[in-house]
Amino acid sequence: MHVRLTTLAAALMVGVTPAWATDLPAYETYSAAADFGTNFFSSDPTYTQLLDTTATPGATAQISGSGYTASASTSLGSNHAYASASAMPANVLSAGSFSGWYDQVTITGGSGTGTANFTVQLNGTVDVGAMAGGLGYTLGASSVHPSLLTSNTQTFNAINTTPWALDAATPIASYLIGASPYNDTSILFSSTPYPTDPTSGGILGIPALDPSLGGGTGMGFPTPDLVLTPGSGQSVNVTLHGTLNFTYGEAFYLIGGLGASVIGDGLQSFCSFTVGDTCTPPVKDGSGATTLDFSNSANLINIALPEGATASFASGNVYNVTTVPEPDAWLMLLAGLGLVGWRARRRA
Repeated sequence: MHVRLTTLAAALMVGVTPAWATDLPAYETYSAAADFGTNFFSSDPTYTQLLDTTATPGATAQISGSGYTASASTSLGSNHAYASASAMPANVLSAGSFSGWYDQVTITGGSGTGTANFTVQLNGTVDVGAMAGGLGYTLGASSVHPSLLTSNTQTFNAINTTPWALDAATPIASYLIGASPYNDTSILFSSTPYPTDPTSGGILGIPALDPSLGGGTGMGFPTPDLVLTPGSGQSVNVTLHGTLNFTYGEAFYLIGGLGASVIGDGLQSFCSFTVGDTCTPPVKDGSGATTLDFSNSANLINIALPEGATASFASGNVYNVTTVPEPDAWLMLLAGLGLVGWRARRRA
């Protein structure tokens, strides 16, 4: 069975559909913290999920288990997620948190289509010890309500955890981080595709699947943008940029999601993929707790619209919205500066 760490980071959190999803609100925040059982495809009488959720902006959802903890909070435009573990019971695979928000947006002040530019600041600190983990951030847009989005990813649907299928939204910006207890990053985050023919032999670790498979089988995922190996106090400071083509006067939903998770030793059971084979997991290079602390991140710090355009948000939240001159306006500005410079030289 294939389990993608960065998918777990974005999806191992909720386990329930929030009651307000049927009300179709124009904006909402959602925070969740949970652990997840090893046998997530079947019932396990020895396991009872720890779960805490809240739809209150700024409120914290948190859990604390035997050797692990997770928390999340959300406000419109800002996601905050935290997960840490030094040990986990045998029947617990993962502990993690999810922070999500959406807001309905309408852009006016022009005709036809335009392009909006978005900037997101992703900051956090990662300690990589004896546990594996992952973090995923997505900023997307959708013309339909987020609760009506459906995913084509089999693992996502089987876990059925986040309230919105973020992978079905139009992507604006995203970032994936993998945390590996091995110095050799290929053990957990291999770039070698998983062999579809069992006779071709097994691959140690969790190999990458061909991303093109995602549409057909729902099992393809991108590789992480950053893989961190054992070490403490590793700083992540990334500025993400993305664009969205929109139609003036047509409302859409802007959606932001951040998930963090730490995976226990149950991951060892996935060390081989050859049918009927057994394997001995490699010795871990890291020791101690693995912590993904993105409690102050991620933040949507700017939305840049075409000159003359304005954006209205259903929530009334004040985002940092600026405008940028159209290309012809830039040319006129440069020409004007050139003329001023020429006149200054003439006077000199």
